[in-house]
Amino acid sequence: MTRDNPTDAQRAKLLDANADRCCVCKRPNLGLHLHHIDGNSSNTVDSNLAVLCVEDHDRHHRPGPYSTSVNHLDLSAEVIAEHKRSWEAFVIEAREDAPTVIATLAAYGTVESIHSFKLVMQWPDERIEYERSFHLLAANPDRLTDEIIAEVQAIGPHLKLVFLSEPLPIEYCPCCGTGYSRTVKPALVARLTDPTWEIDSACTIYVNPKQASLAISIFLREAHLFSGSLHLCQGRFLHYANDYYDERVPVRKSPSVRAQATAIIRSVIQEWAPATLLIGTGNHDSPTLIEDLNLPCCWETSALTHHSTGPARKGRAGR
Repeated sequence: MTRDNPTDAQRAKLLDANADRCCVCKRPNLGLHLHHIDGNSSNTVDSNLAVLCVEDHDRHHRPGPYSTSVNHLDLSAEVIAEHKRSWEAFVIEAREDAPTVIATLAAYGTVESIHSFKLVMQWPDERIEYERSFHLLAANPDRLTDEIIAEVQAIGPHLKLVFLSEPLPIEYCPCCGTGYSRTVKPALVARLTDPTWEIDSACTIYVNPKQASLAISIFLREAHLFSGSLHLCQGRFLHYANDYYDERVPVRKSPSVRAQATAIIRSVIQEWAPATLLIGTGNHDSPTLIEDLNLPCCWETSALTHHSTGPARKGRAGR
């Protein structure tokens, strides 16, 4: 078999297509090799050349020494080919003017004392393409922030970085504990990345006129992205459920139940920031449009009914 080495121009093109990173580990600033995926060193075409760091190249050719490592990866030809395909596709998308892929940054520790950060680069369907951890033990916060931003911009100058609120406990830190990666749901990715959101998005709310309930939907052009509902549960809770989570909020004595329910829905509207808001009531199949989110009196009467019968129910439960 006659070896055919890649040309300098070919090597430069492939390194650029991989953002100067190994297609397996994606770590920056490493020595990189061009690996013949099918093992045929004369088949030196772009599709058969994978950019690998020295360690991952060695893992493929000498898997034995790494077999006991907890970080061992089975780097068969098929696995390497899939890494190459996925990473190069991600880099192409990340370099678009309006990429549909995003980066997220999660913190570990407490609001008062952040222990570490984890950068995740994901596809719109939540598939994780790349992860990297940053510890405050390794650098001061300002330097670490600069490094994280530089890391994102190195992959794509227009790649959006989403900061996830509420730090996770330290035991979820990927380096110090069990490890946990937070991603953004597909509908929210569309909300954050679609360049026409401010024009083509819409929110519809249907207010049930006879029961303390309503439904909310989010659309982008013709696509339905998200559904949620809110109802008064047992006269004691405002139960908000959507495609991603359920939340039961205890009803307070004041302000009114309708005011509390309206505040929950307005926070949802604020989060999604739709271009168009349509509110309807009456016949579910042909609702009447109304100008504002005016909830019917049944939200109050349902709560009052529960409060008047609450003690008796509690007593029966106690027996």
